[in-house]
Amino acid sequence: MNRRLVRFVIAGGLVLAAVVIAVSPNNSKPTSLTNVRFTYVFPWQDMQMIPVVVAQKEGFFKAHGLNVSVVMPPTVLAPMQMLATDDTDIALLTTSDLVVGIKSKVPVVSIANYSMKNNWGLFAMPGSKLSLATLKGKKVFSWGDSWTNLMLPFVLKKAGLTEKDITVVSGEADNPLLKSGKIDFTTNTTNYAIPGIGGKPVQIVGKAAGVPDVPVWVYATSSSYAEKHGKTVSAFMAAMKDATQWSIDNQGKAVRYFDKAYPDSGYTHEYNVQAWSLTVPLLKNKSGDFFVQTNAQWTTLAQALVDVKQLDKVEKPSAYFTNKFLP
Repeated sequence: MNRRLVRFVIAGGLVLAAVVIAVSPNNSKPTSLTNVRFTYVFPWQDMQMIPVVVAQKEGFFKAHGLNVSVVMPPTVLAPMQMLATDDTDIALLTTSDLVVGIKSKVPVVSIANYSMKNNWGLFAMPGSKLSLATLKGKKVFSWGDSWTNLMLPFVLKKAGLTEKDITVVSGEADNPLLKSGKIDFTTNTTNYAIPGIGGKPVQIVGKAAGVPDVPVWVYATSSSYAEKHGKTVSAFMAAMKDATQWSIDNQGKAVRYFDKAYPDSGYTHEYNVQAWSLTVPLLKNKSGDFFVQTNAQWTTLAQALVDVKQLDKVEKPSAYFTNKFLP
């Protein structure tokens, strides 16, 4: 779902390597702290890592007894596999990654929502007249990741079309293709697409796109790690709550922390400022809570995937998630 995704997509297989980046705010590893490896959802850094960077820089991990290292995955498929093979401890995944993993008997469990709603959809250039009604025959960019692959059938169903009615285009970047007119729509989430395209892109998002109203990203761990290291998982989520709230209250400084931590991320400061400001409203539910998952979100997603024949059956909600580690 990001601008460099396709470059890293591979067809299955186990993870052979990962790159460890950025430990605690200093380079020491105090013996009194518990070491935790965190793996990001993409093989590059972007602004959704801001709470993790803040937890390192502001000492929230240390305050909760943790020394957290960031392990960047070699591919977009790797985070799920790394949890399964104990090559990392906690990871950020898409909800579709987790559902597909459970289907494949991967022993993982979601421990918290990152975002609270589905802000994914189709985006076109500002001022265009494109709509879902005009989708037939159009060229649609796809990152080729599991989330996009699972969401597109809902869009086609909403539009009364099949995959044969559109042309799916892949590549290393969507915005140059969109701005040059080589594609009509790109697929993405609001917090990535709007800053990348600029102006006020035409957007068909969420309910308008026919996609289920479920969170996009979650924190997850392996079932064995959750069982053996429950206190550590709870401490991680407590630190993330502190860091996420701080990142909301101090958006400018939080973005600068990220810029300094990852100067070669490929994103400009201006992009990160807008992208983070668009991410902030996604982080709390209607009650103002971070992280809280519901039975409904998981059964809604699983049933929706069954309805579009992307999944065979709906598991019990407890097969997908737990809230017991939330602060």
